[in-house]
Amino acid sequence: MKKITLVQLKEKHKGVILDIPQGAVLQNKLMSMGIYKGREVTKISYIGLKGPVAIKVGRSVMVLGYGMANKIIVETQ
Repeated sequence: MKKITLVQLKEKHKGVILDIPQGAVLQNKLMSMGIYKGREVTKISYIGLKGPVAIKVGRSVMVLGYGMANKIIVETQ
C-alpha cells in the first residue's frame, strides 16, 4: 500500500483518504462535500500543469482545484 496525494493518483484508480493535514477549515469544507478520512475516491481525470482534478466520491462527481487535491493524502493498493 502506497501513501500519495490525490494529484499523484493515476486516472481511473481508487484510493482511500488517509489524511487531510491542512487544518480544520479545509477539512470542514471537504467534509461538507462528502470527502473525509476513510472514504474511497476514484480519480476520473486530471489536466496537467496544475489543473483541476475530477474525482468520484460515492455517486457524486466533483472537481477540486490542484492546491486542494494536492493536500489530500490517499492510500492505494
